[in-house]
Amino acid sequence: MRALVSGAAGFLGLALAERLAEAGAEQVLCVDNFVRGERDDAFRALCQRPNVTFLELDLAAPDAARRLPREPVDVVYHLAALNGTQNFYERPWEVLRCSTLPTFALLEAYATRPGLSRFVYAGSSESYASTVTRFGWQVPTAEDVPLCIEDPLNARWSYGVSKLHGEVAVAQGCRQHGTPFTVIRYHNVYGPRMGDRHVVPDFIERMRRGVYELHGWEDTRSFLYVDDAVRATIALAECAGARDQIVNVGSDEELSILDLGRRLLATIGIEAEIALHPSPAGSVRRRAPDVTKLRELVGFTPAVALEEGLRRTVEFYWPTPDRA
Repeated sequence: MRALVSGAAGFLGLALAERLAEAGAEQVLCVDNFVRGERDDAFRALCQRPNVTFLELDLAAPDAARRLPREPVDVVYHLAALNGTQNFYERPWEVLRCSTLPTFALLEAYATRPGLSRFVYAGSSESYASTVTRFGWQVPTAEDVPLCIEDPLNARWSYGVSKLHGEVAVAQGCRQHGTPFTVIRYHNVYGPRMGDRHVVPDFIERMRRGVYELHGWEDTRSFLYVDDAVRATIALAECAGARDQIVNVGSDEELSILDLGRRLLATIGIEAEIALHPSPAGSVRRRAPDVTKLRELVGFTPAVALEEGLRRTVEFYWPTPDRA
């Protein structure tokens, strides 16, 4: 099996490429431009594997499709995007550019050729977040939820609209060319090496500084450890029943951001009052996936409990010898 992983220097992309290489893929072609991914020891170790090839390429560049290798691949895992909640507000134009144009490049380069067994697109629960907020859609939320953007003037939706656009582009591009696809809607995947612009590593960094505060403390989310997300992704890519389907990938354990903060404090034995602040404009009050389809298709259940996943993540960002 020959696989291409876009965004391979990023959080989920690296974990996925590592798993594919370890599982004996003939070749794993890793593509990244480091707009958010890191050229760190973990990435360098991945690239040293004999069955891994790295191509540094900006997939949003006008000539990206022409610069991609012409050798056939069996599966494209398209994870390249500019994620991170703070980025949505601070770099919305870059989020839009880096989260839409690469999809066209990869579809043009691979979905238009015969032989691709699956084009896997990394979608996001952000694509339907406005529907839940504005119309009170059911939570846990299934894949048939209508997609909408609540306020195009709010920079937060730069990422959500990119992912909504990507689902349509992949579905229609692949259908027109007879290429099988699967859209995976990830729900708050977390773990080591996920950067610092997400709620889990952000709160860990605040704990290191003795600052205990949370924004959007009443909001609820469902968190899935990165190893479980990778396992579900590969299973869906290989599942005949997931062809031309949209599938939620996440946990069915919904908890508040305040509860998350308390569990992170408990992980390292800190007892402290948490200062509570309101959510940023546009933040979704509740978000949790209905994972019925995921279970039915591949029999998936998370293997890493939240407490264990948080422990591993804290140890990455705050090694034990450095703790006060």
